[in-house]
Amino acid sequence: MDDHEKDQGKRSVRGAGNLGNVQIGSIHLSFRKDDTGGTHYFGRTHAEEYSSRFYPLLRQALDPSLCIDVGANYGFTGLLMRRAFPHARLVLVEPIPWLEYFVRENFRKNDMQFDEFHSAIVSNGNEGNLTTFGVNDRASQDSRVIAKPGWTVIETTTTSLSRLANSAAKTQGVYIKIDTQGWEQRVFEGGESFLADHDRWFIKTEFAPMWLESQQTDPVGLLRELLRRYTVFEAPGRIAWTCSDLAEAMGRALQAGCEKQFTEYVRNLARNDTGWVDLYVLPPATRRGYSLHLGDSPRIA
Repeated sequence: MDDHEKDQGKRSVRGAGNLGNVQIGSIHLSFRKDDTGGTHYFGRTHAEEYSSRFYPLLRQALDPSLCIDVGANYGFTGLLMRRAFPHARLVLVEPIPWLEYFVRENFRKNDMQFDEFHSAIVSNGNEGNLTTFGVNDRASQDSRVIAKPGWTVIETTTTSLSRLANSAAKTQGVYIKIDTQGWEQRVFEGGESFLADHDRWFIKTEFAPMWLESQQTDPVGLLRELLRRYTVFEAPGRIAWTCSDLAEAMGRALQAGCEKQFTEYVRNLARNDTGWVDLYVLPPATRRGYSLHLGDSPRIA
């Protein structure tokens, strides 16, 4: 970790003038005031996620023993994971060094703990390789591996999803959140050995065509590959309070052949082709080691 980044993190956390604070339910979050990656936590979607039925339904179906947050930012999702699954092993990944200080401080303030923190990017290369990463200093949540002009470029290391998940026994549930601003294809590629060998996992991942293209990924091709290997659902913007199980909450899975039309639909969810959605990605139903339906027996792999 670069000394300048260390000092920047310490100054931001300790200097009250640089800090913003937000209360989301029982979670207290501090962030850097001049970073929209922090101020966006005032938005309604984060309060909705705090109260969402998603976490109780996931606990009911999968009961994760391992949670992995790829793209931890200020630690909010990690805190939700710890709150929802207090006995799970919690692994956080965030390549921006000064954000690590906020993550650690936010966990301390909320009297919670994580088990591992990796200051790295999750990719498909060899473990521990050095690589560059682009930091959007005004909007940390929009930082990307391939930087835009004018961004700060830092050096960091690589890890893989399979490496992060390899501590999970085949009988244990694994929940993974992936939000990497268009780098998702490499995250999945680096997780192929784990995802093929393990049958009790559930992934929530961002699907943002413009951001994928900024990272040299064809969104249609990525979706086609996900549908070929796994079962994929469009995540609902809000899960109804009356849903009794994950199957009811998620609805119908996407089907092969929809890739182009679905990608265009997502583009048009915001102005200037900047639409995005979250996807739920699961093992194929033929080998999934847990049931989405309340009361059903899980499939034995």
